[in-house]
Amino acid sequence: MKAERAKELLVNLLKIPSPSGKEDRLALYIMEFLHKLDYDIAIESDGEIIDLVVNPDADFFIEVHMDTIPIRMKPEVRGNIVYGTGASDVKGGLASVLLMLEDLKNHNKDLNVGIVFVSDEEKGGKGSALFMERYRPEMAIVVEPTDLEVHVAHAGNIETYFEVDGKEAHGACPESGENAIDITYKMLEELKSLEVFKQKGKYFNAHIGLQELICENPYYLIPALCKGRLEARLLPDQDVEDVLELIEPILEEYTLKYEHTEIWDGYELSEDEEIVQIAKQAMQKVGLEDFGGMRSWTDAINFMYNGTKTIVFGPGNLDIAHTINEYIDVRDIVSASEFLREINEIVGKGA
Repeated sequence: MKAERAKELLVNLLKIPSPSGKEDRLALYIMEFLHKLDYDIAIESDGEIIDLVVNPDADFFIEVHMDTIPIRMKPEVRGNIVYGTGASDVKGGLASVLLMLEDLKNHNKDLNVGIVFVSDEEKGGKGSALFMERYRPEMAIVVEPTDLEVHVAHAGNIETYFEVDGKEAHGACPESGENAIDITYKMLEELKSLEVFKQKGKYFNAHIGLQELICENPYYLIPALCKGRLEARLLPDQDVEDVLELIEPILEEYTLKYEHTEIWDGYELSEDEEIVQIAKQAMQKVGLEDFGGMRSWTDAINFMYNGTKTIVFGPGNLDIAHTINEYIDVRDIVSASEFLREINEIVGKGA
């Protein structure tokens, strides 16, 4: 029964396109859904970003974003598996939050935690930044695809756009030119050889690699210019400034220019933290066992930078998020909603 309701909710969410910057229709759907359940909603906006806040005075918040990447696949249902852009990231998680809120009303239970639905997670994290300007909860869960693991650690991140220049020559005369692609890969080899990117962690390993490379060459030439994007994943205990000191001399040697567009330290919460202890209690109640670490940037970084102790949790698989075959098992949505419901009960008992 709950799986069918989860499926219905998810398909409804997936049918409403909500790429970053175009979350309005989905926000309206969520507001109508919550009004039918008699929840009060505070709307926070700066004229560009919109956040929806329920129970704004809470010290413990559950946060989920409304946006997705641009649509790559329309929703398709195959039994308990639902495919579509945003199924894992993060409309499955959004469905679990709505399912929890509906379940609380159906059983006349109080909402003891705050809920915030934010915009712009996929592009710049402006929604969570706006929320944290106006609210400072003590603890939070950021809903993201974690395969139902409770992520108490979070990767750091460096994203860098760059240009590498070479020298044009006829395609049959490589010795007369300087191949910008070859130069780019030589730079990448040097970066990968740094010891900082060979370190292994408890939940994931450090890494650096190319995520985008553009080298237009409509003629038969040795390519003279490459533009690209490097992405570095750091362990929670690696200091981003220390890593920048190692990679920037290499970037200066090989690139025409470069710009860091994301620079974040990661973190790992101690088992003694109150939020981790609350999560452990909820995990035991619903039969979840695994802790983990989030490998991607999430809104949890904005929360932690502003002093809110934050874990990341949700249904869905990060590996397939953003891909053409993104999907989720609706039974995991039900499990996630049960975990969030237990969190709400534990927080209520502690009040």
